[in-house]
Amino acid sequence: MLQKIASYNPVRKNLLAIEHSQRDGNYHILGLELALKKGELDIVNRFIVTSIGQLSSTIKNLGKASLAITDTQILTKELSSVGTDNEILSEAFPNLNLDDFYYQILKTSTKSFVAVCRKQHIDSIIQQYQKAKIEITEISLGNLKMAALSSHIDSDEISSNSAIIKVDNGEISAMLPKGNTTENIYTIEGLTLDYTYTLPLAIALNYFLHQINTTGSIEIKNQSIANEYKESQFFKKTLQFGIGFLLISLLINFFVFNTKYKKWQELQGEIQVYTTQNESIKNQQESVDTKEAIVKSILNTGFSKSSLYIDQIIKSQPTTVILNSFVYQPISKTIRSDKPIAITKNMISVAGNSIDKADFTTWINTIESLDFVDTVTIIKYGIDKKNISSFEIMINLIHDTAK
Repeated sequence: MLQKIASYNPVRKNLLAIEHSQRDGNYHILGLELALKKGELDIVNRFIVTSIGQLSSTIKNLGKASLAITDTQILTKELSSVGTDNEILSEAFPNLNLDDFYYQILKTSTKSFVAVCRKQHIDSIIQQYQKAKIEITEISLGNLKMAALSSHIDSDEISSNSAIIKVDNGEISAMLPKGNTTENIYTIEGLTLDYTYTLPLAIALNYFLHQINTTGSIEIKNQSIANEYKESQFFKKTLQFGIGFLLISLLINFFVFNTKYKKWQELQGEIQVYTTQNESIKNQQESVDTKEAIVKSILNTGFSKSSLYIDQIIKSQPTTVILNSFVYQPISKTIRSDKPIAITKNMISVAGNSIDKADFTTWINTIESLDFVDTVTIIKYGIDKKNISSFEIMINLIHDTAK
């Protein structure tokens, strides 16, 4: 349609252009939803509704919108002169209180068009659209923005939903109330649409191309609401960025914590294994120390005594007796790793072979007569085929702990 709009860089690619009008005392809201595709404008949606609340279910992408108000609250006058805004206002509306009214002026080379409306009415409409999730960023009064189409049509007349616009040499020459005229179809730069949507199209073209220049207090209002919209968008994007950053930070912290926690669990497991092993080693060491102490005790307390006992017993040993073992304080039970070593105190175990029973008996009597011996008990005495007797005796010592 139009030449590519290379300089346009909107906050959103879609734009709503809405005409807020009345018909038979009821809202008559119509407009276009336009999208910028490859630098060109395309009409995405056309709509006509009877309440602002219906827009949410009609418009595909709610957001920013340019609004033209053409209801019965708008007063428009045409002047056959051009001057300053104050001069034009004084001539058109001599007693207008600018504290209560917004005004907008369109100037051509020979004429001026003035539209006015109460501020309270305009502000109320803006609030209603905001409640419907539509942010109004630009307002125009009446059909003044139809001037944006004057250079894009070949006819000297173009109709809008609420007015007939006369065109002369590419400028608006008159704005007339719309009666029961023919419902015209227009083709404007490749876009075909009926008269109903000409004002919304003019709003959109001027928003993108800034072809016409209007003045007035409504422009100050437009600057204010545009700044508010930009600030709200900036705050919204900043909030979204902040929330996104926070979520990413939390996610990173979660992964870091999860990694650290897993490593901590692994270390805890290793510490537990180490603790268990250390405890086991400690217990084993204590057991070894205990047994070593017992052995040392046995050695320290019994070595000199056992030497004395061996010496005395061996001296009395006849030649017919051969000893196989001589154990001082023999072990009384099988040695187990989890039990202390049990010994038979004050006892000597002697085992061997004898070939003469008489000598053996004499030797036993000699041992019993020793001053450190209490009793001698023959545990075993047996004769084999070779007339050799194997024996085992237990010598019970007297007061061994005192010696």
